[in-house]
Formats: sequence, C-alpha cells, structure tokens
Amino acid sequence: MSTLGLDLGGTKIAAAVVADGRILARGRVDTPQTGFDDVLEALVAAARPLLADHHEVSAVGIGCPGPLDFVRGRVRFAPNIAGLEDAPLVEALQARLALPVVLENDANAAGYAEHRYGAARDLETSVYVTLSTGIGGGLFVGDKVLRGANGLAGEIGHMVLLPGGPSGGDGHTGTWESIAAGRAMARDASYVFSRSMATEELFDLARGGDRRALVIVRNAARFTGIGLANMVKVVDPHGFVLGGGVATGGDFYIDLVRAAVAEALDGYPGVIVRVAELGADAGVIGAAAVAEVDAAG
Repeated sequence: MSTLGLDLGGTKIAAAVVADGRILARGRVDTPQTGFDDVLEALVAAARPLLADHHEVSAVGIGCPGPLDFVRGRVRFAPNIAGLEDAPLVEALQARLALPVVLENDANAAGYAEHRYGAARDLETSVYVTLSTGIGGGLFVGDKVLRGANGLAGEIGHMVLLPGGPSGGDGHTGTWESIAAGRAMARDASYVFSRSMATEELFDLARGGDRRALVIVRNAARFTGIGLANMVKVVDPHGFVLGGGVATGGDFYIDLVRAAVAEALDGYPGVIVRVAELGADAGVIGAAAVAEVDAAG
C-alpha cells in the first residue's frame, strides 16, 4: 500500500510517497508564516504533484507540531507556525485532496518510523527519545502509537528528576529537559567557561579530555540515564531509540548514556539503547506509516 506523508515544520514542508517504509517520490516547499489558509495551500502544493504521479496513494498522513486535538483533527496551536490556532487541518486537507487524512504529532511520527522501519524495527515495544534543544519522545507497541487520554503521552522531557533544579520550559523546576537537553548543556557550559558556548564545542572539549566539559556532559548523560531507567520501571519497553542532534553526536555521548542507564537499572533487567537510523526522512516515513495503519484498520 502506498500512502503520502507530510511533515509540517516551522521552515519547510516535506512530502513523500511511501510504500513499506521506502520513499518512492518526494517534494518540498517552504512553510508560510502568513496564516492557516496559506499553510493549507502550501501543503496542497507539496502533495498534489506527487498524487498526480501516484494514483495508487490511498491515504495521507501529516506530522505536525502541537499540541493537537486528535478527536477533532485540529492543531490547538503550533508555536513556530503563525496562524495555526484551533486550525481544522484534517477537514481542510481532506476536502482539498479528496483522500482520508490522519493527523499525528511530528515527534511521534518520526519515532513511529524508527519503530516500524528503523532502529527499533525488530522490537515489539519501543520508546523514541529526541535529545536535541529540548527532549521529547514517543511510545509504540506493535502498530500502535500511544497518545494518552489528552494527547500528552511522550512528553517525557517534562518529567521532574530534580525538584528545585533549573526551571523548565513548562514552568516546573528540575525537569529532564531543563537538566540534560542540548540547550541546558550549552547554558551550563556558558556559565562554567564564562562565554557563550554551543553544545558542539562543549562535546569537542569533552572528547579532548577537558575536565570542566566532561563534568557537564557526564552530568547530562547521567540524568538522561535516570530518565530512561525510570521509563523502564513504568513502561518496560524492549528498547529505546535515541534521535536528535545530541544523540547523533557520536558514540562518545551514547556510551555515557548507556553506562548511566545500566547504573540506574542495577538489579533490574537491562534494556536496549540504539541510535536512530532514518535521519531527516523519519518524519515523512512515519506520517505515511500512520496513514497506512489507519487505512488498513
């Protein structure tokens, strides 16, 4: 079965016709910042040339930043896309494309692609963890994406690991994201080194053996290990897939995380920790996969 995946981002819209996790054709347009109607037109402009060449496409999936209202098929608001407030995305796209449309959170879509076709394809249950500027995730069991009662499942970066710690973006202190995300490491490095420092430079210094850089990176890895271990005790997945800029920085950091997970799970069964495989294509592949499952079921 062929389906169309759309990945709606703050700067670009990626589109692809996908069959069994393989991209058959792709397209891309810029994301307008001039309101919902223009975003809708851009999505249609990305989709129609591909649909014209692939009449076999049976459904459309769209990965979108949220929060989302899955029941009504609406975007509650998208922080980086102007004009998407209570936007009726599913209804509008179905009317324009004359195909069933399935809405999914963009992080869930990327994680679902890894679950079905990427690093977790041999695992029955997996958790996708984005380690980037922030920390997010997605939970997957078989063909199912777990969304939760209010669509909040996978907001793992907002788990509180250190009450009274740094302030997080959700207004709570000591969240996983506020301690261990890329932005948090850059914040700590800028303080320690008394100058602005990006995560990439911090990692370079740590790999080179700089004591202060190693302290920051090891601390972040330790809390990420604790976060993953806590999820094992709640969800007990077969494995984790780590994506995002921090996770794809090389074995140096992943080895620290794996060691921290093992320490935090002392006395418990171990768990698989892998790095994401699909890169920038994960969003469209996952969106198409969600549409495929919906169309088949």
